[in-house]
Amino acid sequence: MPVYAEWSHRGLKPTESGLRIVHEMKWSELPGKFVEWVTSSKVAGFDRAIEIITASIKPSISKRKNADSEFLRLIKDVRDWTPARRRNSEAEYKIELRKHLESLKHELNEEFGESRYDLLVRREYVIELKKDPDLGEYDRLFGQLARHLQHQCKVIVLILNATRNDKYDNFISLVDKYLNVEKNSVEVIKR
Repeated sequence: MPVYAEWSHRGLKPTESGLRIVHEMKWSELPGKFVEWVTSSKVAGFDRAIEIITASIKPSISKRKNADSEFLRLIKDVRDWTPARRRNSEAEYKIELRKHLESLKHELNEEFGESRYDLLVRREYVIELKKDPDLGEYDRLFGQLARHLQHQCKVIVLILNATRNDKYDNFISLVDKYLNVEKNSVEVIKR
């Protein structure tokens, strides 16, 4: 791994919250991004590290790119969405997000399925929205996600107007530790 000074010099933050919030990636994506950076920047001195990383991630990267291209497109489309203004309720945000996704030709269902998803895209990907959750709402959201993952393998959580970063960061670490396992994928986006 590069020393902290190399990260700091480039304005990067190699912390869990820095990776997720600033760089919009998970720890599991770090090795691949590191390989891309070393290759594109032609940085010397990491040959053995690149060899080890490449050997361990190459099969999973190509498999993920093929299998999840629609999910990755959906993540990008949700990340690209910016609410027109601050809303009073989660339902108002959901209506605006739905219109945005439908304008991009995503097939959507609302409050659908056994698990009552906020939005279901292509009957395959779940989107769950929460507006300024407190600790109890984060706990309920974690339970909802566990239930959603019983029926769907890919979920996007959109946290809107979060005011407490400590609670948000704790939620993210719990999701990554307990829910982002095996074939499951939970992508948390903060607005």
